[in-house]
Amino acid sequence: MSYQDEYKPASFRGVPFVVSSGDTTVGRRTVVHEFPLRDLPFPEDLGGKASEFVVEGFLIGDEYISDMKRLIAALKTAGPGTLVHPSLGTMQVALAQPGRLREQFIERRGMVSFSLAFVEAGDAAQPSTDIDTQQAVDDAADAAYGSMGDDFASMFSIDGAPAWSMQSIIDEIGYVTDAVGSVQSAIHFDLSALSQLISAGAIFKANVTGLLATPNALFTELSVQFRALVNLFDFSVAQGSSISPSSSLRSISNTANSNQLSSVQRSLTPANNFGNPSLPSSPMRNLLTLAQYGQPGTPYARPVIPTNTPVRRQQAANQAALCSAVARCAVVEAVRSSIYLPFTSADESTTVRADLYDALDQLMLDASDPVYAALHDLRSAMVQDITARGADLAQLSKLTLSASAPAQVLSYRLYGAGGYAAELTSRNQAPATVMHPLFLPGGVELEVRRVI
Repeated sequence: MSYQDEYKPASFRGVPFVVSSGDTTVGRRTVVHEFPLRDLPFPEDLGGKASEFVVEGFLIGDEYISDMKRLIAALKTAGPGTLVHPSLGTMQVALAQPGRLREQFIERRGMVSFSLAFVEAGDAAQPSTDIDTQQAVDDAADAAYGSMGDDFASMFSIDGAPAWSMQSIIDEIGYVTDAVGSVQSAIHFDLSALSQLISAGAIFKANVTGLLATPNALFTELSVQFRALVNLFDFSVAQGSSISPSSSLRSISNTANSNQLSSVQRSLTPANNFGNPSLPSSPMRNLLTLAQYGQPGTPYARPVIPTNTPVRRQQAANQAALCSAVARCAVVEAVRSSIYLPFTSADESTTVRADLYDALDQLMLDASDPVYAALHDLRSAMVQDITARGADLAQLSKLTLSASAPAQVLSYRLYGAGGYAAELTSRNQAPATVMHPLFLPGGVELEVRRVI
């Protein structure tokens, strides 16, 4: 191909002109380091140098004045513009120096010549930052315990309490530990983690008498019972995720013989769990059952204590402080556990976000100002985290087949490709009890990816 075939008519910002000559400066940014007693220098390459293009051109003809005005307007326009170079083609450039236009009104009428110096222009790239929304939730959960502990200490007191009143408090704390134990039983823990939880609960019950005189220490030990439910739970096993706050349970994956896994461990494998936060093995759902701890009409309702004497009023206040602490700790840890949930659909993330929002909102109704602010911060961080993680996930819809069909067939029918067969099978394993990918059941509502 000859140069005449590659030659392009020159223009800048759409204003054409004729080029008589041009200079191009290209190269690298190099700093030469010369050292004493060394004959050879060291050239340090600091990257490419901005390419410069000097164009000598002219406008000629009866319309040169209007063309010159258009060129002047193009040269005065802010920002980079498109230059069509005769030999180098189209590029984004900026005017490096003011252009100089020369008119001769006697010898060369009807013509204006000019010299323009351009420099290549790139994007104004700036450092970008990403917010770790999951860490923000974790930090907000930790921060909430400070104000909740102070609020508990302001309500709880055993000053002047008789022996029977103190015993009632101990019994109430025993009921709390039993409630925590019921949540532990509903969550599938590895035996090592379960033994740690049981041991921590036993130590707490044994030391509770000495903790009554120091409400802040009592609240701290009580909160540890709830934090351990999340810290010791292996989300990577239960949800098939690589994220987990605990590393003490990795021995499951290193077991020499998989047939030796216990039935509890088998029920936590991804093949049976499919990463669904609504399944019983999730700490979040089980912790939320304690969100209304002590409220009448709930499974964890407590007897109403009459307030006809000062001792009884303080006993009722202590019971209310304990119930409030249990509910708050349970909800805070439920929110913390959400950061480890690998959502599989936008609908799933929306449901979890709504449930946690409602639980926090209920706690904030009668909270003191410091506790309200802490729970508000936690709620904001949770909403931001789940919204960000669920934004790009698939949206679901319901489908009921008239008869059983293979997952591969349904995938082709819905999406025109068989690549979604495994997803259809796994997504409906729990709700539709799919036993084999060749037989997606008919007459049962199936969850399928919505076609947008």
